[in-house]
Amino acid sequence: MEKPLILVTMGTNDYPFTRLYNCIAADPLYSSSEVEWFIQCGSCDVAMPPLNGTVSELVSRRQMDELIQRAALVISHCGIGSLNQVLQFQKRTMLVPRVERFGEFSDDHQLQIANEINNSRLLVVFPDDPFPALDLLQIKSDAMITCERVDIVNYDVAEIVKRKLAS
Repeated sequence: MEKPLILVTMGTNDYPFTRLYNCIAADPLYSSSEVEWFIQCGSCDVAMPPLNGTVSELVSRRQMDELIQRAALVISHCGIGSLNQVLQFQKRTMLVPRVERFGEFSDDHQLQIANEINNSRLLVVFPDDPFPALDLLQIKSDAMITCERVDIVNYDVAEIVKRKLAS
């Protein structure tokens, strides 16, 4: 049986995301052979790769689609492109918005997005919240779920966010 995949995507901008790396590296599953990791790290320095996994600075859109489709859990920054991809595959996702005060981005637009989308399938870990422990049983259970890709157009997501911010 294939090990469940935990996919981490940190985005492609020039800002490091050390806070997210430190959170995942501190979790016991990071050094477990019971899961597989794929970390798209962007410009973040991954000091120690996971025990069972791959670290890549960048991946193609097609490869990211394949990884998301295969993932039992996605841990992601809160960029609209990444959010759009996980919504298409209806994956359980933990979102960690990049914030300006930690030097993770030039503004707090990801935090604004995060405030609007927190729900049971899209768990947001806000900057001052503790990073939740990863649950191996839940990850294994989610690995059994396969979902058909949903056609989501960026304009639809933008309109939803716009309405939410206006209310």
